[in-house]
Amino acid sequence: MRLRPLAPLALAALSAACGSAAPPPAAPAAPSPTPTCSVAPAPPVVASAATTSSAPPPPAPPPPATPAPPPAALKDALDAADKAITAGNMNEADKQLSAAEKAAGDDPHLAYLVARVRATRFVVAGDFDRAGAAYAAVIPSLAKHPELQDEFWCHNAMMMIREAQGDPAAALAENDQATLCAARGTWDPQDRDTLAFQKDRWHRAYLTRMLAESRTGSTKRALVQYAEAALADYRTRGFPESVAVLEAYFAALDGKKDAALGAAKRVDPAKDDDVEDLYLVVVGLEAGGDHAAAEAVRRVMRRPAPARTSRAIMLRWLDLDAKPRAGGFTPWHATAR
Repeated sequence: MRLRPLAPLALAALSAACGSAAPPPAAPAAPSPTPTCSVAPAPPVVASAATTSSAPPPPAPPPPATPAPPPAALKDALDAADKAITAGNMNEADKQLSAAEKAAGDDPHLAYLVARVRATRFVVAGDFDRAGAAYAAVIPSLAKHPELQDEFWCHNAMMMIREAQGDPAAALAENDQATLCAARGTWDPQDRDTLAFQKDRWHRAYLTRMLAESRTGSTKRALVQYAEAALADYRTRGFPESVAVLEAYFAALDGKKDAALGAAKRVDPAKDDDVEDLYLVVVGLEAGGDHAAAEAVRRVMRRPAPARTSRAIMLRWLDLDAKPRAGGFTPWHATAR
Protein backbone atom coordinates (compact mmCIF):
# COMPACT_ATOMS: atom_id res chain seq x y z
CA MET A 1 0.00 0.00 0.00
CA ARG A 2 1.46 3.32 -1.05
CA LEU A 3 0.93 6.38 1.26
CA ARG A 4 1.88 10.02 0.84
CA PRO A 5 5.14 11.05 2.73
CA LEU A 6 4.26 12.61 6.10
CA ALA A 7 7.53 14.44 6.99
CA PRO A 8 6.87 17.65 4.94
CA LEU A 9 3.39 17.99 6.47
CA ALA A 10 4.77 17.77 10.03
CA LEU A 11 7.47 20.32 9.28
CA ALA A 12 4.95 22.74 7.80
CA ALA A 13 2.72 22.46 10.86
CA LEU A 14 5.67 23.10 13.17
CA SER A 15 6.79 26.18 11.21
CA ALA A 16 3.31 27.70 11.17
CA ALA A 17 2.91 27.25 14.92
CA CYS A 18 6.34 28.67 15.95
CA GLY A 19 6.89 31.55 13.52
CA SER A 20 10.31 32.36 12.01
CA ALA A 21 12.19 33.86 15.04
CA ALA A 22 15.84 32.83 15.26
CA PRO A 23 17.04 30.98 18.37
CA PRO A 24 19.21 32.83 20.97
CA PRO A 25 23.02 32.79 20.56
CA ALA A 26 24.69 29.66 21.74
CA ALA A 27 28.01 27.92 21.51
CA PRO A 28 28.60 26.17 18.25
CA ALA A 29 28.45 22.74 19.88
CA ALA A 30 25.34 23.47 21.93
CA PRO A 31 22.08 21.82 20.93
CA SER A 32 19.31 23.82 19.31
CA PRO A 33 16.88 25.36 21.85
CA THR A 34 13.52 23.72 22.43
CA PRO A 35 10.65 25.69 20.88
CA THR A 36 8.74 27.74 23.44
CA CYS A 37 5.44 27.68 21.57
CA SER A 38 3.01 24.84 22.06
CA VAL A 39 2.73 22.48 19.13
CA ALA A 40 -0.45 20.59 18.52
CA PRO A 41 0.10 16.95 17.66
CA ALA A 42 -0.30 16.04 14.00
CA PRO A 43 -3.73 14.57 13.29
CA PRO A 44 -3.79 10.85 12.48
CA VAL A 45 -3.61 10.01 8.81
CA VAL A 46 -6.60 8.00 7.61
CA ALA A 47 -6.13 5.97 4.46
CA SER A 48 -8.55 6.91 1.71
CA ALA A 49 -9.18 5.75 -1.83
CA ALA A 50 -6.75 8.42 -2.99
CA THR A 51 -3.95 7.21 -0.70
CA THR A 52 -4.46 3.47 -1.02
CA SER A 53 -4.40 3.23 -4.78
CA SER A 54 -3.00 5.28 -7.59
CA ALA A 55 -5.78 4.17 -9.99
CA PRO A 56 -9.54 4.82 -9.75
CA PRO A 57 -11.83 1.82 -9.26
CA PRO A 58 -12.78 0.06 -12.50
CA PRO A 59 -16.08 1.13 -14.03
CA ALA A 60 -19.06 -1.16 -13.73
CA PRO A 61 -19.46 -3.49 -16.73
CA PRO A 62 -22.02 -2.35 -19.30
CA PRO A 63 -25.34 -4.18 -19.34
CA PRO A 64 -25.67 -7.00 -21.89
CA ALA A 65 -26.75 -5.84 -25.33
CA THR A 66 -30.31 -6.87 -26.16
CA PRO A 67 -31.20 -6.65 -29.85
CA ALA A 68 -34.51 -5.07 -30.67
CA PRO A 69 -37.36 -7.48 -31.45
CA PRO A 70 -37.54 -8.36 -35.15
CA PRO A 71 -40.14 -6.52 -37.22
CA ALA A 72 -43.48 -8.26 -37.67
CA ALA A 73 -42.88 -8.93 -41.37
CA LEU A 74 -39.65 -10.78 -40.60
CA LYS A 75 -41.10 -12.75 -37.71
CA ASP A 76 -44.12 -13.83 -39.75
CA ALA A 77 -41.95 -14.93 -42.67
CA LEU A 78 -39.61 -16.94 -40.45
CA ASP A 79 -42.49 -18.59 -38.61
CA ALA A 80 -44.02 -19.57 -41.96
CA ALA A 81 -40.65 -20.89 -43.16
CA ASP A 82 -40.29 -22.98 -39.99
CA LYS A 83 -43.68 -24.56 -40.54
CA ALA A 84 -42.93 -25.27 -44.19
CA ILE A 85 -39.59 -26.92 -43.34
CA THR A 86 -41.25 -29.10 -40.70
CA ALA A 87 -43.87 -30.13 -43.28
CA GLY A 88 -41.20 -30.84 -45.89
CA ASN A 89 -42.43 -28.12 -48.25
CA MET A 90 -39.08 -26.64 -49.30
CA ASN A 91 -40.50 -24.52 -52.13
CA GLU A 92 -42.70 -22.67 -49.66
CA ALA A 93 -39.80 -22.46 -47.21
CA ASP A 94 -37.60 -20.83 -49.85
CA LYS A 95 -40.34 -18.36 -50.70
CA GLN A 96 -40.74 -17.34 -47.06
CA LEU A 97 -36.97 -17.12 -46.54
CA SER A 98 -36.71 -14.72 -49.49
CA ALA A 99 -39.38 -12.54 -47.90
CA ALA A 100 -37.58 -12.70 -44.57
CA GLU A 101 -34.27 -11.70 -46.17
CA LYS A 102 -35.89 -8.59 -47.67
CA ALA A 103 -37.43 -7.69 -44.32
CA ALA A 104 -34.04 -8.09 -42.59
CA GLY A 105 -32.36 -5.51 -44.83
CA ASP A 106 -28.75 -4.83 -43.85
CA ASP A 107 -29.23 -5.39 -40.11
CA PRO A 108 -26.61 -8.02 -39.10
CA HIS A 109 -28.67 -9.48 -36.24
CA LEU A 110 -31.76 -9.88 -38.39
CA ALA A 111 -29.63 -11.43 -41.15
CA TYR A 112 -28.39 -13.96 -38.60
CA LEU A 113 -31.98 -14.91 -37.72
CA VAL A 114 -32.65 -15.61 -41.39
CA ALA A 115 -29.41 -17.57 -41.80
CA ARG A 116 -30.31 -19.80 -38.86
CA VAL A 117 -33.61 -20.87 -40.44
CA ARG A 118 -32.03 -21.18 -43.89
CA ALA A 119 -29.35 -23.48 -42.50
CA THR A 120 -32.03 -25.66 -40.94
CA ARG A 121 -33.81 -25.84 -44.30
CA PHE A 122 -30.66 -27.23 -45.97
CA VAL A 123 -29.77 -29.57 -43.10
CA VAL A 124 -33.23 -31.15 -43.25
CA ALA A 125 -32.69 -31.62 -46.99
CA GLY A 126 -29.27 -33.20 -46.36
CA ASP A 127 -27.34 -30.39 -48.07
CA PHE A 128 -24.76 -29.67 -45.38
CA ASP A 129 -22.47 -27.61 -47.57
CA ARG A 130 -25.17 -25.04 -48.29
CA ALA A 131 -26.21 -25.13 -44.64
CA GLY A 132 -22.69 -24.14 -43.62
CA ALA A 133 -22.60 -21.50 -46.36
CA ALA A 134 -25.72 -19.86 -44.92
CA TYR A 135 -23.85 -19.14 -41.69
CA ALA A 136 -20.54 -18.32 -43.36
CA ALA A 137 -22.28 -15.61 -45.39
CA VAL A 138 -23.24 -13.59 -42.32
CA ILE A 139 -20.19 -14.14 -40.10
CA PRO A 140 -18.04 -11.31 -41.58
CA SER A 141 -20.65 -8.67 -40.74
CA LEU A 142 -21.36 -10.19 -37.32
CA ALA A 143 -17.64 -10.10 -36.50
CA LYS A 144 -17.85 -6.29 -36.62
CA HIS A 145 -20.36 -6.32 -33.76
CA PRO A 146 -18.73 -7.70 -30.61
CA GLU A 147 -21.76 -6.58 -28.62
CA LEU A 148 -23.81 -9.31 -30.31
CA GLN A 149 -23.42 -12.99 -29.45
CA ASP A 150 -24.72 -14.08 -32.85
CA GLU A 151 -21.31 -14.90 -34.32
CA PHE A 152 -20.59 -17.19 -31.36
CA TRP A 153 -23.77 -19.16 -32.01
CA CYS A 154 -23.02 -19.31 -35.74
CA HIS A 155 -19.76 -21.15 -35.04
CA ASN A 156 -21.51 -23.33 -32.47
CA ALA A 157 -24.02 -24.47 -35.10
CA MET A 158 -21.34 -24.91 -37.74
CA MET A 159 -19.51 -27.36 -35.48
CA MET A 160 -22.46 -29.72 -35.76
CA ILE A 161 -22.76 -29.17 -39.50
CA ARG A 162 -19.08 -30.03 -40.01
CA GLU A 163 -19.59 -33.19 -37.95
CA ALA A 164 -22.51 -34.11 -40.20
CA GLN A 165 -20.10 -33.71 -43.13
CA GLY A 166 -17.76 -36.20 -41.45
CA ASP A 167 -15.09 -33.60 -40.76
CA PRO A 168 -14.30 -33.33 -37.03
CA ALA A 169 -11.09 -31.40 -37.79
CA ALA A 170 -13.13 -28.63 -39.44
CA ALA A 171 -15.53 -28.79 -36.51
CA LEU A 172 -12.61 -28.21 -34.14
CA ALA A 173 -11.68 -25.14 -36.19
CA GLU A 174 -15.20 -23.82 -35.67
CA ASN A 175 -14.86 -24.45 -31.95
CA ASP A 176 -11.66 -22.39 -31.92
CA GLN A 177 -13.43 -19.56 -33.76
CA ALA A 178 -16.29 -19.59 -31.24
CA THR A 179 -13.80 -19.35 -28.37
CA LEU A 180 -11.95 -16.47 -30.03
CA CYS A 181 -15.26 -14.74 -30.70
CA ALA A 182 -16.14 -14.89 -27.01
CA ALA A 183 -12.68 -13.57 -26.06
CA ARG A 184 -13.11 -10.41 -28.13
CA GLY A 185 -16.82 -10.03 -27.45
CA THR A 186 -18.51 -7.60 -25.09
CA TRP A 187 -21.88 -9.37 -24.88
CA ASP A 188 -23.03 -10.80 -21.55
CA PRO A 189 -19.98 -9.63 -19.57
CA GLN A 190 -21.00 -11.54 -16.43
CA ASP A 191 -21.47 -15.00 -17.93
CA ARG A 192 -19.61 -14.93 -21.26
CA ASP A 193 -16.35 -16.39 -19.95
CA THR A 194 -18.10 -19.29 -18.23
CA LEU A 195 -20.19 -20.07 -21.30
CA ALA A 196 -17.13 -19.95 -23.56
CA PHE A 197 -15.14 -22.21 -21.23
CA GLN A 198 -17.90 -24.81 -21.01
CA LYS A 199 -18.58 -24.83 -24.73
CA ASP A 200 -14.90 -24.96 -25.61
CA ARG A 201 -13.88 -27.77 -23.27
CA TRP A 202 -16.94 -29.93 -23.95
CA HIS A 203 -16.58 -29.70 -27.73
CA ARG A 204 -12.79 -29.95 -27.58
CA ALA A 205 -13.09 -33.22 -25.69
CA TYR A 206 -15.89 -34.59 -27.91
CA LEU A 207 -14.45 -33.59 -31.27
CA THR A 208 -10.85 -34.53 -30.49
CA ARG A 209 -11.93 -37.99 -29.32
CA MET A 210 -14.03 -38.27 -32.48
CA LEU A 211 -11.08 -37.25 -34.65
CA ALA A 212 -8.88 -39.84 -32.97
CA GLU A 213 -11.05 -42.62 -34.40
CA SER A 214 -9.81 -41.81 -37.90
CA ARG A 215 -6.14 -42.05 -36.89
CA THR A 216 -3.76 -44.81 -35.83
CA GLY A 217 -0.57 -45.27 -33.87
CA SER A 218 0.99 -42.44 -31.94
CA THR A 219 -1.29 -39.90 -33.62
CA LYS A 220 -4.38 -41.59 -32.23
CA ARG A 221 -2.81 -42.02 -28.79
CA ALA A 222 -1.94 -38.33 -28.63
CA LEU A 223 -5.42 -37.24 -29.73
CA VAL A 224 -7.05 -39.49 -27.12
CA GLN A 225 -4.77 -37.97 -24.50
CA TYR A 226 -5.76 -34.43 -25.56
CA ALA A 227 -9.43 -35.37 -25.49
CA GLU A 228 -9.17 -36.82 -22.00
CA ALA A 229 -7.36 -33.69 -20.79
CA ALA A 230 -10.16 -31.49 -22.15
CA LEU A 231 -12.75 -33.68 -20.45
CA ALA A 232 -10.87 -33.45 -17.16
CA ASP A 233 -10.85 -29.67 -17.54
CA TYR A 234 -14.59 -29.61 -18.29
CA ARG A 235 -15.36 -31.63 -15.16
CA THR A 236 -14.13 -28.71 -13.03
CA ARG A 237 -16.87 -26.33 -14.22
CA GLY A 238 -19.28 -28.36 -16.34
CA PHE A 239 -22.75 -29.84 -15.89
CA PRO A 240 -23.00 -33.38 -14.47
CA GLU A 241 -25.20 -34.65 -17.33
CA SER A 242 -22.80 -33.25 -19.91
CA VAL A 243 -19.90 -34.95 -18.16
CA ALA A 244 -21.83 -38.23 -18.12
CA VAL A 245 -22.58 -38.25 -21.85
CA LEU A 246 -18.94 -37.62 -22.70
CA GLU A 247 -17.85 -40.40 -20.38
CA ALA A 248 -20.39 -42.71 -22.04
CA TYR A 249 -19.07 -41.76 -25.47
CA PHE A 250 -15.40 -42.18 -24.56
CA ALA A 251 -16.08 -45.56 -22.95
CA ALA A 252 -18.10 -46.73 -25.96
CA LEU A 253 -15.22 -45.92 -28.31
CA ASP A 254 -12.75 -47.56 -25.93
CA GLY A 255 -14.81 -50.76 -25.86
CA LYS A 256 -15.50 -50.45 -22.11
CA LYS A 257 -19.07 -51.73 -22.00
CA ASP A 258 -19.72 -51.48 -18.28
CA ALA A 259 -18.33 -47.93 -18.07
CA ALA A 260 -20.37 -46.83 -21.11
CA LEU A 261 -23.57 -48.28 -19.65
CA GLY A 262 -22.96 -46.82 -16.20
CA ALA A 263 -22.30 -43.32 -17.54
CA ALA A 264 -25.32 -43.40 -19.86
CA LYS A 265 -27.58 -44.51 -16.98
CA ARG A 266 -26.65 -41.33 -15.07
CA VAL A 267 -28.67 -39.24 -17.54
CA ASP A 268 -32.45 -39.07 -17.21
CA PRO A 269 -33.99 -38.71 -20.71
CA ALA A 270 -37.15 -37.29 -19.16
CA LYS A 271 -35.20 -34.33 -17.74
CA ASP A 272 -32.42 -33.76 -20.29
CA ASP A 273 -33.96 -32.31 -23.44
CA ASP A 274 -30.64 -31.69 -25.23
CA VAL A 275 -30.92 -33.84 -28.35
CA GLU A 276 -27.14 -34.22 -28.70
CA ASP A 277 -26.90 -35.44 -25.10
CA LEU A 278 -29.64 -37.97 -25.84
CA TYR A 279 -27.83 -39.22 -28.93
CA LEU A 280 -24.73 -39.93 -26.85
CA VAL A 281 -26.90 -41.64 -24.23
CA VAL A 282 -28.10 -43.99 -26.98
CA VAL A 283 -24.49 -44.69 -27.95
CA GLY A 284 -23.58 -45.50 -24.35
CA LEU A 285 -26.61 -47.73 -23.81
CA GLU A 286 -26.08 -49.63 -27.06
CA ALA A 287 -22.37 -50.09 -26.36
CA GLY A 288 -23.26 -51.30 -22.87
CA GLY A 289 -25.78 -53.83 -24.20
CA ASP A 290 -29.03 -52.28 -22.94
CA HIS A 291 -30.81 -52.19 -26.29
CA ALA A 292 -34.29 -51.76 -24.80
CA ALA A 293 -33.25 -48.64 -22.90
CA ALA A 294 -31.54 -47.29 -26.01
CA GLU A 295 -34.72 -47.76 -28.03
CA ALA A 296 -36.73 -45.94 -25.35
CA VAL A 297 -34.41 -42.92 -25.69
CA ARG A 298 -34.74 -43.06 -29.48
CA ARG A 299 -38.51 -42.81 -29.11
CA VAL A 300 -38.06 -39.70 -27.00
CA MET A 301 -35.81 -38.18 -29.69
CA ARG A 302 -38.25 -39.01 -32.49
CA ARG A 303 -41.27 -37.33 -30.92
CA PRO A 304 -42.83 -34.74 -33.26
CA ALA A 305 -41.13 -31.38 -32.91
CA PRO A 306 -40.31 -28.32 -35.04
CA ALA A 307 -37.43 -28.74 -37.47
CA ARG A 308 -34.08 -27.74 -36.00
CA THR A 309 -30.52 -28.18 -37.24
CA SER A 310 -29.44 -30.23 -34.23
CA ARG A 311 -32.49 -32.49 -34.24
CA ALA A 312 -32.25 -33.22 -37.97
CA ILE A 313 -28.59 -34.21 -37.65
CA MET A 314 -29.14 -36.40 -34.58
CA LEU A 315 -32.03 -38.27 -36.20
CA ARG A 316 -29.89 -38.83 -39.28
CA TRP A 317 -27.15 -40.29 -37.09
CA LEU A 318 -29.62 -42.65 -35.44
CA ASP A 319 -30.56 -43.98 -38.89
CA LEU A 320 -26.93 -44.36 -39.97
CA ASP A 321 -25.95 -46.10 -36.73
CA ALA A 322 -28.73 -48.62 -37.30
CA LYS A 323 -26.97 -49.81 -40.46
CA PRO A 324 -23.26 -49.05 -39.99
CA ARG A 325 -22.17 -51.45 -42.74
CA ALA A 326 -23.91 -49.23 -45.27
CA GLY A 327 -21.38 -46.49 -44.50
CA GLY A 328 -21.83 -42.91 -43.45
CA PHE A 329 -20.08 -40.88 -40.78
CA THR A 330 -21.47 -40.63 -37.26
CA PRO A 331 -19.70 -39.88 -33.98
CA TRP A 332 -20.07 -43.58 -33.04
CA HIS A 333 -18.65 -44.74 -36.39
CA ALA A 334 -16.21 -41.91 -36.92
CA THR A 335 -13.82 -43.79 -39.18
CA ALA A 336 -16.29 -43.63 -42.10
CA ARG A 337 -16.69 -40.58 -44.26
